[in-house]
Amino acid sequence: MKNKIDIVVIGTIIKETIIFPDKQMGPVLGSPAAYSSLVMAAQGVKVGIVTYYGNDMEEIISEMDALDKRGILPYSHTTTNLLIYNEDGTKRVEYQKSTPTIKFEDIHKDYLEAKYYKICPMNYEVDLDLVSKLHSMDKVVFIDLGGFGGATSDIRHSIETEYGKKVIETLCNNSSIIKASEEDLASIIPGKTAEEAAEILISTGAPKVVVTLGGKGALYKIADNDPQYIKPFVATSENPDGSLDFTGAGDSFGAGFMASYMQEQDIRKAILNGNATASLVIQRSGGCTYDRMPSKERVQERLQQNNE
Repeated sequence: MKNKIDIVVIGTIIKETIIFPDKQMGPVLGSPAAYSSLVMAAQGVKVGIVTYYGNDMEEIISEMDALDKRGILPYSHTTTNLLIYNEDGTKRVEYQKSTPTIKFEDIHKDYLEAKYYKICPMNYEVDLDLVSKLHSMDKVVFIDLGGFGGATSDIRHSIETEYGKKVIETLCNNSSIIKASEEDLASIIPGKTAEEAAEILISTGAPKVVVTLGGKGALYKIADNDPQYIKPFVATSENPDGSLDFTGAGDSFGAGFMASYMQEQDIRKAILNGNATASLVIQRSGGCTYDRMPSKERVQERLQQNNE
């Protein structure tokens, strides 16, 4: 394939205004797809992206020049939202404009030669049939549940609803790896601990589950094995005010995870790479920019420091 790529990221990019309790940032490029793509590109991965965008993104679309952009779909506008952080640290998303659902037919034909796919919508905008078709083609499908009822979803359908149950069953049975944050699972599988929710995802059909636990690190569960826990890395702010910026932390973890997993197929090493990546991203503010994302060399240095 000409301009062969390593992984295809599928999900909408957004024009996002971030509202903190004491300040506001934006509009900036955002979304799990945007963060995932740029993080992996900064670590030397050749990334193609399938997403919609409009002319209202012209001022910030240049951030994606590190990607293969054959899969970008032009539209009248870009998905636009407000990302609002509450005083207690939780967040919510308010959508102002949205783009169409991304379907299997929207994937650029050259991208179908790739082996790895990262499915990371904002708000259910990736068609479930797309996921099923990729799985039927024996692709390695990594699915982030944040946009399927988790933290970035507007209306969150839990597994206690008919639609929510259908979504999770389809994703689990057509995935290679399911990733979710503890916050995502509180909405999708309410009333359960992260460990219990991971067990439910495995019993529903997911072969491997990774759960990020914020300051507690991450856990993973493979088939019937007991969950395994990995501690987070220490982050030291590089911002003038000494603060850490957690915007994009979970997406950066998932991207760092895949950058490693594609090379070694070792889930523990992949989580360590994800933790190291996220710890470096949160040290800097600035939204979803290529310059904010750590290189493979910086990630390796952080991993070495952790080993020491």
